[in-house]
Amino acid sequence: MKQKKLLLIFLIIVLVGAGIYSVVSTAHSNAVKKSHDDLMKDLSFYATKAREYYERPATLGGGNRSFADITLLKLSVESANTTGRFLIVGTPTKDEVVIAGVGFFTTEGDSTRVQVLVTDQNTTFQVIN
Repeated sequence: MKQKKLLLIFLIIVLVGAGIYSVVSTAHSNAVKKSHDDLMKDLSFYATKAREYYERPATLGGGNRSFADITLLKLSVESANTTGRFLIVGTPTKDEVVIAGVGFFTTEGDSTRVQVLVTDQNTTFQVIN
């Protein structure tokens, strides 16, 4: 009888532990997804501003159908907000620019990261971490 009680207690502890692990894991996954979604939302806005810059004539402060001289300052956007930090990756070319967002939420010791490739026709997101 004593062994049955110990076995029952052990099984309850295992089930409760598994339940707790499942809840924590799900909460963490949801937080990572929210961070990615928030970065994508902001990067979508930045991509729109980049495309506007691309189309605007140079006489009006635009790129005159080029991304080559683009900066976040020329887009009139912040390099950081409550979601994360934003930067232009590499050197923009006439045809494309890559803008990255580094979230403040960390997972496995690294920040969440998303980048967007902007061309005159397309916007392509890539989740880095």
